[in-house]
Amino acid sequence: MKILQPHRISTEILDIIYEAKQYLIIVSPYVNFKYWESIASALSNANKRGVRIDFFVRNEPDNSASWEQVESLGIIPRLVSNLHAKFYFNEKNGVISSMNLLSSSNSNSIEIGCKLETMEELDELKRFVKDYVTTNEVKEKPSEDDLYVSKEKFLTVLENYLSNDTKSRSSAYFKNGAIHIKACSNSITMTMDKVKNKVYLDAILSQDEAEMYNSEQSKYLTPGYFVYQFNKGGNGYHNTVGAWSQARLSNSYLENLRVEEKKQLIYEISEFVKNVTKLKDACYAAYKASKAKPSLEINPIKISSED
Repeated sequence: MKILQPHRISTEILDIIYEAKQYLIIVSPYVNFKYWESIASALSNANKRGVRIDFFVRNEPDNSASWEQVESLGIIPRLVSNLHAKFYFNEKNGVISSMNLLSSSNSNSIEIGCKLETMEELDELKRFVKDYVTTNEVKEKPSEDDLYVSKEKFLTVLENYLSNDTKSRSSAYFKNGAIHIKACSNSITMTMDKVKNKVYLDAILSQDEAEMYNSEQSKYLTPGYFVYQFNKGGNGYHNTVGAWSQARLSNSYLENLRVEEKKQLIYEISEFVKNVTKLKDACYAAYKASKAKPSLEINPIKISSED
């Protein structure tokens, strides 16, 4: 086995593709040919000349762009759960490398690779594919819902989810560095702490709701994903109930969150909206009850004709 210097890795992989006569095994969890036309062209030509290509990529909703690029070359991608290995071989030669088939890896990353030098080494790599790669292959792509969450803009997914979950007309839009949410007659602002990767929500409370917050909030706002605090207004500021996410997100940019993180965050935002609505309804009911006066039933006085 021969160690390859970073600048030699892509050349060796191209040689493996060009020299394939019978079959080509590509194991690359992540793929991006956008600025790497030589790789895309070599794979396409190999496919056209009848080389059998088994192209393995990582199976996860966030990685749909990888298998779609493979499909664009006329090659059927094979999806593998938890794939992290990267290697490339044909019937005669092979390379094991830290490099995915990403144009950014080829241009910007310090990678290392090993070139196989014997058929015994190549046979070991074939056994690895059989024992570990194909055994974890899945036949179905991620669900349409997960792909939708992965591909669609965060605010669009949030807006649609809120509308369906709260059964009210909802909107979510970005303005002045914050996301503004309108749902269930509530006005909620969402901001991101980009240092701690945590989300903060606050919902406006009326003065009457603020006065009854302490007596009612424990019934509807239970700490969990969020922790809550009451913010007293004044000097032109509204009273609000605030909610900090306790978990640190993987990214400070909502569009770059993993699918499961997006789904969890959107669910929790909707729960916050619904719970604040319940809190406000309870405050209104309590306020209405406190202002109600008992009615006095007055019996009319009968005047007798004898009087």
